[in-house]
Amino acid sequence: MKMEIKNKFGELGLNSNNVVVIGSGILSALNLRESKDIDVVTTEKKYKELSDDNRFHKEQNHKREILADDLFEIGTSWTVVGKNWKFEDLLNNSTIIDSVRYNSVEFLLNAKRRWIADGEGRQKDIDDVKLIEQFSERFLFLYWEMRTPEMIG
Repeated sequence: MKMEIKNKFGELGLNSNNVVVIGSGILSALNLRESKDIDVVTTEKKYKELSDDNRFHKEQNHKREILADDLFEIGTSWTVVGKNWKFEDLLNNSTIIDSVRYNSVEFLLNAKRRWIADGEGRQKDIDDVKLIEQFSERFLFLYWEMRTPEMIG
């Protein structure tokens, strides 16, 4: 899916300067699990450009207008963690993998934990929290195993 995202973004003129893959897309980028679709937040300017592209149709999703096709759901914001996040807001909570910008794992984990605590979490969210926690434990274990004497100080 990573290569598909990068290629599709290129076809649409999307890049790390105008789009963030939101939600569980980061889990696919890290090869933790596959995603069925790609949810993104883009700039207002790019959204207006894409809305003129006949490959997308407009839909309502969580009380907001999005552009959709068989692969993408494109919006100008993501309401999560008690805030309406626009592209510019997500920049500080994102990471770039293979030239594609994703919301960070930490941001996703906080969002899913909040949904679960608020009673809005789905089984998929519960499973993703467990997956992220296992990934984080493995990452920390590898970090500690790979430390050099210079790193220990």
